[in-house]
Amino acid sequence: MKPNPDTAVFIRLLDRGFNLSVPADQEKYYRDGYEVFMHRVEEHKTKGKGYDDIEAIALTSIECMVALQRSQDRLESLIAALEEKVDDLDSALTKALEK
Repeated sequence: MKPNPDTAVFIRLLDRGFNLSVPADQEKYYRDGYEVFMHRVEEHKTKGKGYDDIEAIALTSIECMVALQRSQDRLESLIAALEEKVDDLDSALTKALEK
């Protein structure tokens, strides 16, 4: 199997920058995720209570974790429903073949 090459993605938070080495085929997700994250951080800083940088980053991070957990729950529910449908189809096929 051919190894997947890496590419660099620059992430800037506060006064620090990070060059991340990420799989080239996932670069888009890192860049898009960073843009959405920073947009949400700015929303926390300018709307509502006007959180400072650290508070806005922390709140955005928590929101991301909650979104991932919700997505994981939905995925598990979809997998369970699919497995149930496959079992139903398997039973129906078995019955049909027995006739």
